[in-house]
Amino acid sequence: MEDFERKTLVTRRLLKYTYYISSPNESALQHPTLLFVHGFPDSAHLWSDVIASLQDLPNKIIVPDCLGYAGTDKPDDTSLYAYKDQAQDLVDILEHESAVDTIIIGHDWGSALTQRTYLHNCELFSGMILLNAGYMVPSNQPFNLAAVNEVTERTMGYPQFAYWEFFTAPDAAEIIDGNLERMWQVLHGDVQDWMKELFCVPGAMRKFLLGKEDVPLKAYASQSKWKDRFMQQFKADGFASALQMYKATVSNVQFASDSTIPKENITIKVPLLFLICTKDAVCVPEMMLQAKSEGLVPQLEEVRIECAHWSPMEEPEAIAAHIREFLVKRFPRN
Repeated sequence: MEDFERKTLVTRRLLKYTYYISSPNESALQHPTLLFVHGFPDSAHLWSDVIASLQDLPNKIIVPDCLGYAGTDKPDDTSLYAYKDQAQDLVDILEHESAVDTIIIGHDWGSALTQRTYLHNCELFSGMILLNAGYMVPSNQPFNLAAVNEVTERTMGYPQFAYWEFFTAPDAAEIIDGNLERMWQVLHGDVQDWMKELFCVPGAMRKFLLGKEDVPLKAYASQSKWKDRFMQQFKADGFASALQMYKATVSNVQFASDSTIPKENITIKVPLLFLICTKDAVCVPEMMLQAKSEGLVPQLEEVRIECAHWSPMEEPEAIAAHIREFLVKRFPRN
């Protein structure tokens, strides 16, 4: 995103956001804005290779550092990470940039925030693209981590969110901060079933971080442009704010936030593209089953990509191609 302008905005919540915006283009006014929302534990630059393959599009592109990351504020008050309030922050950016018609695109926790930003402000959006994480339908029951892991162990064969027990522990940030090189291996190790073994086995991530065994990295993760940025970002900022979205869910900040969404508003009525990554042990395709069975995604399209969780790094050209095809088919140029 070398050609993008880096901007800052203080939102109505008095939080400073950093975001990147493409160069002005007269024809952009005739096309939806593309808003890219990253997840854990990344920054706006997660999208750099995807966007590089979309530079010829006429659409205005906006890419924020989400709350808790990189150039954006990093509060330690978990309540500030409520979906509806982060959604309002993103809307503040769109309004500041006069974006009135937007397609919102999210990965990982950015997918969850993408969904909620739409649910709270559906009139602003004409389309949605979700990577890895499907539509997590707002629940009428508080979140219970132990119960969820018990259910997924029965239905999937392993506790899907076992690693959340570590991420929400009081010493998690301290352990990760002291072992950033090993955390990079946790995220991007190139070992069979690596994510399942590290993320979905109780205690496995903590044990690896405090151990001495090294594992090979996926090809993209060996590139200095990814690893160096990660090391610089978290050596400077620490991991505490990056863990807040897990804490906000486990402490039911997000349940309270979702309870403000009227039941009649939980259908995603705009064209929706779900990019399923077949080697992701946590964000599995079944995450979309409830929404499909309840008729909440009437304009859903699904595409499968052979890659693991950090898809914008691993398969940026494939992702860009699917985004381009979706835009051409569902939002044809005049």
